[in-house]
Amino acid sequence: MLILHSIRRPSLRWSLFLVIGLGWAPPLQARLGENEAAITRRFAEPLATIPAPSSLPKTLQAHLVTRIYAVGGKKDGALVEITFLEGVSTKEFYFLEREKSRTSEKLDETQIRLIMEANAADSAWESVGNNSWKRKDGAAKAERKEATPSVSLNPNIPLQTQLLVWTGLELQSKAWENFLNSAQRELEMLKKQQEAEDRKKLEQEAAARDLLRGI
Repeated sequence: MLILHSIRRPSLRWSLFLVIGLGWAPPLQARLGENEAAITRRFAEPLATIPAPSSLPKTLQAHLVTRIYAVGGKKDGALVEITFLEGVSTKEFYFLEREKSRTSEKLDETQIRLIMEANAADSAWESVGNNSWKRKDGAAKAERKEATPSVSLNPNIPLQTQLLVWTGLELQSKAWENFLNSAQRELEMLKKQQEAEDRKKLEQEAAARDLLRGI
């Protein structure tokens, strides 16, 4: 796991990383919705790739890939985990990796604003609750998030030995929400199919037992 000792005083340095990494392209060039080639040009090659969740139907797993990049090319600074759906960014999690005991290390309001402004497209964000926002065009939402690291960024240190947490801001596009809804419907359909197959198997076994009665 990549332990970022240099982020103990994150505010100024992190803001500089964001300005460099996000690049301040024109407002219409949103970060959500960019393809993988554009993301790679922005952040360089990924630090790690995370497989699609095994809980998803296999027919959908092939459509996803998640990669982790260093913002501004600085491995000891801000990181971003991006999920691509059919090669297009639909979910982005900007985060700091910190020790769990260092609860003061988190994105400040300036950093949150920089990320959201870069992902505003031709719209604006509005608060919809504590630490959560939605875009006025309905095309995206954002939320502060803490997560257990899903991959070790340092192969020499076992993931389970780390007392680390990823803390930051997650942005999701409407396309990601639609994908999750589609996945849920497919899972429910597969469950019904399995239940029907199980019932048919039980009926066949019961019929076979009936044929053997009296023998």
